[in-house]
Amino acid sequence: MPAIFFVFIVILFQRANTMMAQSINPLFVKYVLHTSLIYVGIATAVYAASTLLVRYIVSIRVKPAHITKFIIAGMILFSIAMLGYFFSNSLIEFLLFVVISGFATAIIMPFLLSLVNFVSDKKDIEKNLTIYSLMLSLALVIGPLLGTIMLSVFSIRYIYLLLFVFAVAGLFFAMKINKTAKNKIKEKLRQSDNTADSISDPQHSDNVFINKNLAASKNYTNRNSQSDDNTFINKNSGGINGIEPENKISDNSNNQYNNYNNIKIKQKKDRLIFRLFKNKKFLEVVFYNTVFSICFASIVAFGGVYARNNFQAPYFLITLLFAIFFISSLITRLVLLFFTKKGKIKQKMNIMNISILLSSLSFAAMVLSNNIIFYALALVLLGIPHALIFPVGTMRISEVVEVKQIVAANTIYQSNFDIGGIIGPLFLSYIGEAYSIKFVFFLLAVFLGLAFILGRVFMKLLN
Repeated sequence: MPAIFFVFIVILFQRANTMMAQSINPLFVKYVLHTSLIYVGIATAVYAASTLLVRYIVSIRVKPAHITKFIIAGMILFSIAMLGYFFSNSLIEFLLFVVISGFATAIIMPFLLSLVNFVSDKKDIEKNLTIYSLMLSLALVIGPLLGTIMLSVFSIRYIYLLLFVFAVAGLFFAMKINKTAKNKIKEKLRQSDNTADSISDPQHSDNVFINKNLAASKNYTNRNSQSDDNTFINKNSGGINGIEPENKISDNSNNQYNNYNNIKIKQKKDRLIFRLFKNKKFLEVVFYNTVFSICFASIVAFGGVYARNNFQAPYFLITLLFAIFFISSLITRLVLLFFTKKGKIKQKMNIMNISILLSSLSFAAMVLSNNIIFYALALVLLGIPHALIFPVGTMRISEVVEVKQIVAANTIYQSNFDIGGIIGPLFLSYIGEAYSIKFVFFLLAVFLGLAFILGRVFMKLLN
């Protein structure tokens, strides 16, 4: 089996796991551990903060050749966390395993996205990125549907056993990735190095300069070794009888050149992340993703509680609402895949901008909803931008960043979900506790509307 097949299978299991955990955790904290909405926000924010911390400290610095091993380690941690959730009887215990699952997610998800790039041929990257997003959507449907079935029979706590089974299955296929993807990653990195070596631009002018000077130095020294002025060479380089051997001069020149190259490589690595944050086209993608992530984290944290408080929905119906939301997302991504195969996804930033507008309209519809059917329709509308923003953003990133920046770029890109998970639930939970979740949704609708306008201005400035 090709490596990309195993990557897609692990994505299916792991995304089903993470989304189910994120949607069930608020209900568990609120109604099983019997806490206030503020602690729901805190639990969600702790998960996001732990994920963000690991991504910026560990994940962003991992070399591409090592990412498959890190995925395996992450899957082991996630399996432990799911069992921990099942046995938790206090908020402190629960938060401990929230941190562990956050660490695991930070290790797994960005590297899976990077693997799609590394194990795909250049002509298949956009198609496979779309399939990647499709697998995410499929996982987000399968998870809640299985959760709905289980919650009609078992309590919330037993959902975590299902997630443990998913984690173990994902671990098995992650080991398959480690065996099949190594050579593909090495080949991709080798091609990238060869391409970089063949490029000649102002950034490489200093390399050309040092080569010319070293060559000139070598020629000059060789000429002197054949002349009468050999004592100068003898004093400065320790030649025998005043004559410096030619191979020694060549070695010295090569050592200087290699040392210079090593310094340049280190400087390039140090500047890689900094260059990403100077890339305005990359930042534009990050802007839209961050804005939507704040709202998405809020609907995951408060959407189920809102349905239970306002419409007295049972637990299985709440997970069914999430399934409806993700079915809408899945259908939209199938349409996206069709147009991607046709090569018709051109105006990527326009798509992301319009998606923000649709998100604003969906939250406005939630505020106006007076029954659960209208609320479900609002979630269907929100599923459309959810389907578009992430995959279109990954396509855009593959266009505007260098191959060697892919791991760092995807880590930063996915870390914005964590930023949204901190800002949204943590601060909005206090507003929801003081006023209502409906008021929180109203604020989100206004926020998204302003982001849509700002995005249009940003697009005009870049163009």
